[in-house]
Amino acid sequence: MIPIFDAHADTPFELFRKNETLARNSGHISLERADALPNYAQFFAYCTYSGGWKLDRFYTSEELYTLPKKGMDSELLRHCDAISLCRNAEDLKNAWSEHKIAAFFSLEGAEGIGCDETRLDALYADGVRMVSLTWNADNALSGFHGSSLGLSEQGRSFVKKAQALGMILDVSHSSDQTVLDLAEIAVHPIIASHSNSRAVQACSRNLSDELFRAISQTGGLAGINLYSEFLTANTPGFESIYAHIDHFLSLCGDDHVALGGDLDGCDKLPLGFYGVDSYCALCDYLLTKYSETTVEKIFYRNLLRVLEACCK
Repeated sequence: MIPIFDAHADTPFELFRKNETLARNSGHISLERADALPNYAQFFAYCTYSGGWKLDRFYTSEELYTLPKKGMDSELLRHCDAISLCRNAEDLKNAWSEHKIAAFFSLEGAEGIGCDETRLDALYADGVRMVSLTWNADNALSGFHGSSLGLSEQGRSFVKKAQALGMILDVSHSSDQTVLDLAEIAVHPIIASHSNSRAVQACSRNLSDELFRAISQTGGLAGINLYSEFLTANTPGFESIYAHIDHFLSLCGDDHVALGGDLDGCDKLPLGFYGVDSYCALCDYLLTKYSETTVEKIFYRNLLRVLEACCK
């Protein structure tokens, strides 16, 4: 069975919101579900905006980073025999050699640190190895996916500091102009951790062909998002996932597509996909369409290559 490396899941916030545990829960990712998988690595995101969820009180953007992270740190400590916090490719390989899940942290929205580049060192020390400049609103650094704004001067400085530290820059929620600006100044690969093809399904969270090419030219990639509304206007199945993958492959080959399921961050998944354990069935399906080498690249090798390039 091919290993799995997924670039985006919102599990920490879901565990925090529902007061559930990583071992077993009502969401898409749990240690119980992961038992069905071979070697597995996951970027767990800390999203800085709670959306329309009903919480017990108002939480600031910074609390929506620090509080779910505190809970996730406790879960990793409690289940250290099954899952390890990783910071680079060597850590991942060590975790897999011990038959553990390799967990990585990302910050979805720089509002979690006040858009302040002087706090990137502390973020890095906390184990965060991926950061997106914004979520669903413009901020001091850049425009979001519904905006015409690009990178600000503050944003350009933030990007240079983050890449110099060894963080992957994620543009999944960024405006088109931000993606183009970032691709122009990037010194390491950039990624769209959970975005599909706009040519296949038109929505602002998906990537135009121009944006996907710009990301690929940095050595980066797009992680395929499993949220139904980003896949098709109709009821999606595995063939809808395949349509996005195949379009991207037709543009830039098989070195620039990965997994980015958005699990625990969406409520509508394709038919036949119920949680992270369903990646086994998706793998079997894609092996009827592509060579094992190509499926391996999509399932883990491409994201591992970016990790090796960015996170020393």
